[in-house]
Amino acid sequence: MRFRVIQNMLRLIDETLGKWLRHLFFIIVRAYFALFYNVGCSGKHLLQDTQGALLLATHVSRLDGPLIAAILYTTQRIRPVVHYHEYHNWLQWFPMFVARAIPVSSPKKWTPERRQARKEQSMGRIMAVLDKGESILLFPGGHAKRQAREVIAPHLSGAYDILQAKPDRPVLLVRIEGLSKFQPVRHDYFWSFIGIQKGRRHVSVDIRMVEDLDLSLDLAAFNADLEARFNTPIPSVF
Repeated sequence: MRFRVIQNMLRLIDETLGKWLRHLFFIIVRAYFALFYNVGCSGKHLLQDTQGALLLATHVSRLDGPLIAAILYTTQRIRPVVHYHEYHNWLQWFPMFVARAIPVSSPKKWTPERRQARKEQSMGRIMAVLDKGESILLFPGGHAKRQAREVIAPHLSGAYDILQAKPDRPVLLVRIEGLSKFQPVRHDYFWSFIGIQKGRRHVSVDIRMVEDLDLSLDLAAFNADLEARFNTPIPSVF
């Protein structure tokens, strides 16, 4: 009973104060990227025509989440899935809470039973979000890449588990170019009027529908296939 009351209170806050705060954050983040990055996005219309999709994104830097949120905010409600360490970081907790991010994983010191219960709870929240027609943003690699290629460890099961439970959900791959320290750096001349020749950094975001993921593969093979798709070069939008 108490849990249901808390959930109803959170839902009310989310639909009132949360909506205003999300719009404020959107304006701030969008202004930041407009000033310091020249961002191009292709395939945004695919999300506009889709409900309850699973967005699988490359993780090239710590700015990935805010960038995707700023681009897609006016298209559809996106609920990010984040590691519990990221969610409970005191510097990030409040914006994560406002965005209604879903924390996953758990401390390794927990008992197996407690960790399994937390996993089931997180999966239940993800399934409920998809059933509402909202979309889930997931970084299958788990953390920002530390090398030129995107790497998805064979044991990471987030995307696999979601699609095994909801195989009918649309899947979109979101790939980011130009934001990682391992990717070529190009600038425009936005700030040339004050004598700065290196202006905003060019960043391209490519969104594509994927309809041929093979869910009959085991987890390691599924991750290898997804990893190869992420590392396929994408055409520049500039």
